[in-house]
Amino acid sequence: MVLASDPNKSFNSKQLSAILDVSREHLIKILQRLALGGYVVNQRGIGGGVRLKKQANEILVGNLVRWLEDGQGLVECLRQDGGHCNLTPLCLLRPLLSDAAEAFYARLNTSTLADCLHPPLQHFIALQTTKTELMQHKPG
Repeated sequence: MVLASDPNKSFNSKQLSAILDVSREHLIKILQRLALGGYVVNQRGIGGGVRLKKQANEILVGNLVRWLEDGQGLVECLRQDGGHCNLTPLCLLRPLLSDAAEAFYARLNTSTLADCLHPPLQHFIALQTTKTELMQHKPG
């Protein structure tokens, strides 16, 4: 959402880390995952950073969340490798959970990343961006 708030601006990992209040190491892993999925593009060098590769109104939220989750199942038996639950062969809960997970992604896919932006959020991001830029240029 931060990247979508100003699609013409590139954000560096230090800025994003400060705006989102997450560790830079964790954020870099997420950005790498997003780049692999074709969601963001990185530009190196002065004035570089990361920005959305597509328009926010082209990014379905469900597809994005599914990509970021990297096949992690809601529960162990829904993992890509099938997990290691002894109840799986006799379980009637697994298909219910699988259907619920698919319904979750389908519901998220009724919205785009652009649908998640609204003026108060954009204002907050702009304030945080200005704050981090001032701190980066502060002497000492």
